[in-house]
Amino acid sequence: MTNFILSEDDNVINLLETDPCRLRGPHVADSDYHVLLLNTSYDCYQKLSIKNKDKLLALYNEVFFLKCSNSLKNIVQLLDDIEKIPVTSNTTLFVLSESSLLSPDNNEQLSAALSRLKVWQLKSNIAVYFCIYDVRHNKSLVSTLLAHCNQIESVSLVSTSDEINYHYTLLFAHTKQGIITNADYYFDANQKTYTPIEDKAYLRNLSITDTINDNRDILTLASLLRENEVPPAQFRFFETPEEILEASLTNKKATIVLPCVSYEAIEGISRLAYQLRTSCGLELKIIIRELIQCISYFDERLLLDSGVNLIVPAEVSFSHFVSQTLAIQNQVYVGQLPDKYEDLLSLRPRYSYSGQSDITLFTQHVKSLISQQMSLNIDFALIRLNILPSQDITECASLCKLRRDGDLLTTGDSVIYVFLSAIRANDIDDVLNGIFHLKVSELFSSYYVFINPVDIIEELTNATAPHLNKNVKTKPTRWHTSKPLPSHKTTTRTYAKRVPLERKSQRVLP
Repeated sequence: MTNFILSEDDNVINLLETDPCRLRGPHVADSDYHVLLLNTSYDCYQKLSIKNKDKLLALYNEVFFLKCSNSLKNIVQLLDDIEKIPVTSNTTLFVLSESSLLSPDNNEQLSAALSRLKVWQLKSNIAVYFCIYDVRHNKSLVSTLLAHCNQIESVSLVSTSDEINYHYTLLFAHTKQGIITNADYYFDANQKTYTPIEDKAYLRNLSITDTINDNRDILTLASLLRENEVPPAQFRFFETPEEILEASLTNKKATIVLPCVSYEAIEGISRLAYQLRTSCGLELKIIIRELIQCISYFDERLLLDSGVNLIVPAEVSFSHFVSQTLAIQNQVYVGQLPDKYEDLLSLRPRYSYSGQSDITLFTQHVKSLISQQMSLNIDFALIRLNILPSQDITECASLCKLRRDGDLLTTGDSVIYVFLSAIRANDIDDVLNGIFHLKVSELFSSYYVFINPVDIIEELTNATAPHLNKNVKTKPTRWHTSKPLPSHKTTTRTYAKRVPLERKSQRVLP
């Protein structure tokens, strides 16, 4: 695997002079052969401020320099040279380079380069350590590498403690015992030993490690709070999203909380999250708080792909919401943003139908929505609600308020059909109780859920058959129950199962 050892100045070079084996960190086994590749020419190497240049080169079995005088600024170009090195199995390759090799302009190529390097390593059985110095000129490097933690075996920071000791911080490492994070050691250059450190106060003096010490400011809009909610002291309120964006540009490790109060606001919030993420980097934390239930699971995917770290549902209490904002501190966004925000919108379904209609038009719209959502791999559901004998079907339908585009309603013979677009099966109960002004159990005797497209089409075909009218007694349905609608404390739905067409009826056991 690929490893990175970073230092603000030339401390990593000093460690290379000490012992290449120990540079790799504690608990790392030795290798048979050590090769050093310098991202510079030999003449430029002689001009570096290294005390023992000849000693450094003598520690390695082989040393390679660039032919050109200028250092390569692109890791892909350097890989071309790495793959040409004649190395044997169980070799450790050290690559010494300035931080310009991993400049922010090359971040898009980093993922492809690491994947290519991994393939070469698996074929050659080679361990590669990139020793990067002068990282103070590339403050975003640490967060960039952490974002590719699934492609990198370890990332470490090196700084000087005194003349013979170094601080060695293992930001993360994949080991046989699991993943190690934020492990700190003293390294004695004379004894060549690592001693674990419990007190991390020294980190405050290292500007390169600021990425693991988040600013706890929480920036949000004044509309975030519900009635009687009292925010903690670290909450800072702004009137407009533009003010939040301006404040975050000077505080790129803060937490941004954006309230969501309607389905129509989701796209605007998504666009703002994308702008915040591209402007402020990976260390900014972006949270969406749903104040009214309006975010479907497909909209969750849109928001997360736009750069959002966390979405807090409407039913979560304010105290738990505050706890979750604290829980995501020190996180780094690891998603891959598209080059243009419009690329995200192409994945979001567009609905031309919503609200109440007659059964024939309802059936046509449902068939169209099913075709569209199946192509996007989106779940959906049709619910048939059987009204109580004492209830008027028109009044029951008027109590249903559909808030999302793509949700449809129609009435039949003593039944109401509701089609819900982009919904998980586990969310159906909560959605039903949210769209009716009264409890569902007070309006309906029972209800059934259809999630299979074939079952949905068959149910609606039966509902629109010519012989189903008020003057003709309806034939027995395949699902029948006299059991009253369960309460919230028990199972609240029955899933209709498809049966062969030649069977006229089928009883679903409770």
